[in-house]
Amino acid sequence: MKKYIILLALALLTAVGMNADTYNYLNFVTAGGQITQFGTTGLRMTFNGGKASVTAGGQTQTVNLSQMAYMEFSNTQTSGSSYATGDVNGDGSVDVLDINILINIMLGKDDGTSYNGRQYVLGGTSVDVADINAIVNIMLGKS
Repeated sequence: MKKYIILLALALLTAVGMNADTYNYLNFVTAGGQITQFGTTGLRMTFNGGKASVTAGGQTQTVNLSQMAYMEFSNTQTSGSSYATGDVNGDGSVDVLDINILINIMLGKDDGTSYNGRQYVLGGTSVDVADINAIVNIMLGKS
C-alpha cells in the first residue's frame, strides 16, 4: 500500500511541475527519523517488490518502502537522522508542545505541512489519537 502512495506522490509532484533539478538532495525518511539521502545529480529511481533502487553519483542503494514515513527534496545535507520519534516540532525534545501540535492538526487548526512528516509519529498518513499515545509513551519512557 505504501508503495502505491509513494508512486502517487511522485506522479503528483511531476504533475504540478515539481522539478528535482532545483534541489540538491532527495531524502527518504523512516518513521523513526532515520534519513537516507541522495544527491539529485544524475538521480534515477526504479521500484520493484516494495523497494526503491536509487542511483545517484554512480552509487546504487536499495530503500525498503514499507519502512519509509515520507520522502522529500531538500537543499540541506543531513548527517543521517533528522529528529527523534515524537519530536514533531523538531526542537530536540519530545514534550507537551508536540502533543499540542498533533491536537491542533486533528482539530483542523493546523494543516501540518510545516512538520515534514514528523506529525506522523507512527509512520502513517494521518494524525490520530494513536500518535498522541505514542508521544505520551515516549515521554514516560515506555517506548
